[in-house]
Amino acid sequence: MAIAITGITPATAPTTGGTNHYITGTDLNTVTGVTIGGTAVIAFEALSATLMRVTAPAGSAGAQNVVLAPGSVTLSGGLTYSAPTGDEQLVSTLARKWKLDVNTGTVGSPVWTPVRAIGELKTQVESNMEDDSDYDSDGWASESKTQMKWSLETKVLRKIGVTSENYDPGQEALRLAADKFGSAGTPQVRWYDRDGGPEAYSGFASVSWEPEGGEAKDLDTVTIKLSGQGKRTVITNPAV
Repeated sequence: MAIAITGITPATAPTTGGTNHYITGTDLNTVTGVTIGGTAVIAFEALSATLMRVTAPAGSAGAQNVVLAPGSVTLSGGLTYSAPTGDEQLVSTLARKWKLDVNTGTVGSPVWTPVRAIGELKTQVESNMEDDSDYDSDGWASESKTQMKWSLETKVLRKIGVTSENYDPGQEALRLAADKFGSAGTPQVRWYDRDGGPEAYSGFASVSWEPEGGEAKDLDTVTIKLSGQGKRTVITNPAV
């Protein structure tokens, strides 16, 4: 195979640069350089052979070519710059933008099954900080990040199909995994912005299944805690 570029997400950036973008294509792990609009990209990282993360440099307004080296592989007009305006109207995003899937197939042949009836979802990355202060800091403390750990916590409503009377398959996959050990108890999951935004991740996690219980008037709800096992991987947003 050879280096190829099929797209970039998001496809817009401010002229000031500094935004993260994800390039899709092939053989991206062999790329040695990236330019956007003729300006070298200082920060770029191949996340896999088909996905690369780049930080856009400052650029001129308009559509600019994205070029990969070696070979000058070009996505013409791939990234469009626009000048930021201080009075731009801002609108809030919604907590319900998140979508969660669980792999009910295999790692080699994944079958992504949506986890439905989510009422709440919280993503978190914890950083372990170690004190690295020394005598030369003039009394000022200093810390270094030495480890990171990701987790998800979601509250789901237990609902059954009107015809089948079965629980949601995605919820059931996580419930069953919570009672298992080893690889059977460590499913692969992915979570992403259902509106196609840049936030999209995948990883393996241990599962905790905690029914909420309640009074006679309450709905049947469960808190599912997913504790990350190793790296959280940035992926191409499946909603794009």
